Amino acid sequence: MRVALGFAAMAAQVLLLNGADDPYNYKELVSREVSPVRSVQNAAGRTVVDFGRDAVGWLVLSGPEAGPYELVMGELLNERGEVTNAYPRSTIRCRRVKGVKQAGEHRVPLPPDRLNLKGYDPNAPAILLPERFGVVMPFRYVEVVSGPVMELRQMAVNYPIDMGKSAFTCDCADLVRVYDMCKYSILATSFCGVYVDGDRERTPYEADAYINQLCHYAIDDDCSLARKSHEWLMEHWTWPTEWRQHSIKMAWADWMWTGDTRSLAKHYGRLAHEKLMERYARTSDGLLETGGERRKGAKPGASDIVDWPDGERDGFVFRPVNAVVNAFYHRNLLELADIAGALGKDDDARAFIARAKAVNASFQRAFLDAGTGLYVDGEGTSHISLHANAAALAFGLVPPERVQGVVAFLERKGMACSVYFAQYLLEALCEAGRADVAVRLMSATGERSWVGMLNFGSTISMEAWSPAAKPNLDLNHAWGAVPLNIIARYIVGVTPREPGFRTVSIRPQLGGLGHVKATVPTVAGAVHVDVTPDMLTFTSPTPAEVTFAGVTRRFPPGRHTCRRQ
Repeated sequence: MRVALGFAAMAAQVLLLNGADDPYNYKELVSREVSPVRSVQNAAGRTVVDFGRDAVGWLVLSGPEAGPYELVMGELLNERGEVTNAYPRSTIRCRRVKGVKQAGEHRVPLPPDRLNLKGYDPNAPAILLPERFGVVMPFRYVEVVSGPVMELRQMAVNYPIDMGKSAFTCDCADLVRVYDMCKYSILATSFCGVYVDGDRERTPYEADAYINQLCHYAIDDDCSLARKSHEWLMEHWTWPTEWRQHSIKMAWADWMWTGDTRSLAKHYGRLAHEKLMERYARTSDGLLETGGERRKGAKPGASDIVDWPDGERDGFVFRPVNAVVNAFYHRNLLELADIAGALGKDDDARAFIARAKAVNASFQRAFLDAGTGLYVDGEGTSHISLHANAAALAFGLVPPERVQGVVAFLERKGMACSVYFAQYLLEALCEAGRADVAVRLMSATGERSWVGMLNFGSTISMEAWSPAAKPNLDLNHAWGAVPLNIIARYIVGVTPREPGFRTVSIRPQLGGLGHVKATVPTVAGAVHVDVTPDMLTFTSPTPAEVTFAGVTRRFPPGRHTCRRQ
């Protein structure tokens, strides 16, 4: 989703609507007490305490009795009901801990992890939690091997996110389950106070953070954690070409959702040059020549990634001039045109638009296969992947007469990509008006699906579809929460039409669903949507542009109803 704005409508704005919280008002991490939801006996006769959902934190024992104990804490159960990790190459957590409980309350000490705690390596990129939280780990279950009679409580760490500000329900039970899992994922993975890529590394990456950002916007009107994460990554960029391109996407989304231009002004120079990767632009046609896939021992420079892990690339053939990289580049130029206009840099804005038009034309010449009407992976290869075509469609590079063919190709491919690139596959389908295919993919079953994550036993979105797709995966990766922002932005259809939701766009796409009801929070106030194929009822805190049943109308703030004509 991109909204084209006239330069005159992009005046710098610092004050947020309705006294919304300042995105520079970063909050302290909090801990919350979680009580068990059930306690059962497993096949070994041991008590297993279930806290209902996985969370990063620590365990507290309480009760008048004292004595030695032995526990197993972890994220999954095996078929015998034992807390274990059946995937030893993974980062699915399972720890056996021993100690002596004193009368009263006792915090179970956890062994530190050598990778995600800086105490072992001062140069490690992992985010260090405040000392008051001590060593934490993700766990849902505790198996009591031995010990005195005691009560167990989980203390979970997270950023203060108000989970009551958003809601979604529809007539597809599996899609609601997926939404709920993805929504909880944003809370559970916020434990570092900046968006990170999961518990294994506890490190921010731009692509992870961008998806996290969009998903966080879908459930809360506090944009401070997204702002903090974006600005952290502006100073600590990571290696992939497309990851750095995501910084421009983060900056644009930050401005559109908050209406605040201070961060744009602060980072404009780096966004418009370093993050745009403009030093790789060819003088002949304006396309980026980034050199191809990252290889060990290669000289410093751009390092294309396309998708991760590498087995999820649908056979993508890397070439020095890469279709996915250049699709991102085209969208970045348009985003920078908007950003420049917001800062009153009208000459820059016009220059970015002109470059985007030139790149679009060059993209067609370099990557379009005239025989199939599809896009090849790069200059000098005939291979056609899901990734090249989804990126082209998502970022506005497919002419109207070719959209149907590209969508048909993507529909045949299905989920031939990772949980990360699912963001752009689903965006592409919804941008093309095929939310029906997106809904089918989001509510699908099987190993390569979000329902599959739930069936695997995870309550937080996973780093990959399964251990088969990524053997070292973890079960707490927010970049796997993609359906959350797709549902809010496309199925419910609520996005900012002007920065800071000065006006809101409401364009629901039911995608074959019979009924959708949702609340999407914004800095201007909550937007409520209740829609069936024949009627849309909505409440907006600001003027709204509404597209329903093929008709676009404008409405003042308040509650309104549209009916199919």
